[in-house]
Amino acid sequence: MDHTDLLELVADDLTQSVSKMLIEMGSEDGQRFARRALVNFATQALSGAPRVGGMDISTFTDGERHALAQASAMVLATIQADASRPQ
Repeated sequence: MDHTDLLELVADDLTQSVSKMLIEMGSEDGQRFARRALVNFATQALSGAPRVGGMDISTFTDGERHALAQASAMVLATIQADASRPQ
């Protein structure tokens, strides 16, 4: 799997998880929790942690770990953009 495919796959999964959080927790609490979770996800991926969330990434290359962090950053940016949009 190349970098772009991994990035899209992880971003889609993270987006689905965040959407569930927003529905279950409400917009404000869901966004706050999602932001923290996404930052932790990216931090763990880049720090060399063997597991991130429910994924075993112990055999991931640095490039694959970077794709995970980049996907997390993309979803985080989307949340930020949605939150700053006038309702």
